Amino acid sequence: MAASPTHIGNYSIVEKIGAGATSNVYHAQHVKTLASVAIKQLRRGRQADVYLDMFATEVALGRKMSHKNIVRILDADLHESDGAYLVMEYINGNALDRSEQVNTLPPILTVLSVVEQVASALRYAATLGIVHRDVKPGNIILMPNGLAKLTDFGCAVPSSELGAVVAGSLAYMSPEQLEGDALDQRADIYALGAVTYRLLTGHHTFEADNAFDARIAIHNYPITPVETYRKKLPKKLIDVIGRAMEKNRDRRYADWDEFIADFGNAAHEIRMSDYDLDLYRGFSMSTQSVLSSYMSADRAFSRSGFSRSTLPESYGI
Repeated sequence: MAASPTHIGNYSIVEKIGAGATSNVYHAQHVKTLASVAIKQLRRGRQADVYLDMFATEVALGRKMSHKNIVRILDADLHESDGAYLVMEYINGNALDRSEQVNTLPPILTVLSVVEQVASALRYAATLGIVHRDVKPGNIILMPNGLAKLTDFGCAVPSSELGAVVAGSLAYMSPEQLEGDALDQRADIYALGAVTYRLLTGHHTFEADNAFDARIAIHNYPITPVETYRKKLPKKLIDVIGRAMEKNRDRRYADWDEFIADFGNAAHEIRMSDYDLDLYRGFSMSTQSVLSSYMSADRAFSRSGFSRSTLPESYGI
């Protein structure tokens, strides 16, 4: 494994903080101002024209955008001999791929807030004719103050144009994106539906042992019902996820305004409810069934009176 560089351009490297399919990401400081930034640099083995063109597109599209929920691009050098790089604002937060497992799921109110913020960012990008193509938990950073930031437009393309390659993350990829079709905002709506599903359940929308089976599932099989993994989520919220993830894009939400309106209505009902929707978060289905039985027997039952600490070991996650 190659060692991290000590400097890139006018920046000294603090540490490596991430790696993607084509690039590495570093926390860095400007050598004069000491301002903290994040630097994304193409790896040496990814200097072919197709990757350079995608990187140049990311820089060009990123420079067009200014939104509180999108990580800003500050600078770039596409001709650096050690690899093209771009400089972004440094975000002190955690990517949500740390919160996508069954035992690490965020509270439902956090999920609602994140989805609303990312939808706002993607609606803004759509007004500029930009399709992100890689909306997933790992590309959403949640700051301690609750602000969510969408990052990594490395797969982004202008709307209704074909990308140089089929790109994105399979678990969040719509059928038309998988086919390499020209895309519009409905591809990102599908992806955000899949993100919502993952953050609520800790599972992908389909079960597959390999990429081939995943592709078949994306094209042909309905998503696994949310209730398979988490009880008692409101039907209105489940319906929004289902419509966002329709395989035929003409049956999906037509645009972000439609999605945001329906999602907002579902979120409002949840926020106004006094029912503890987090009661089932992070538990196995067998334990959720036990909880449901207790709830049916005693409406005054609450999580404070029956927590993981009081569960028998046989009811583990």
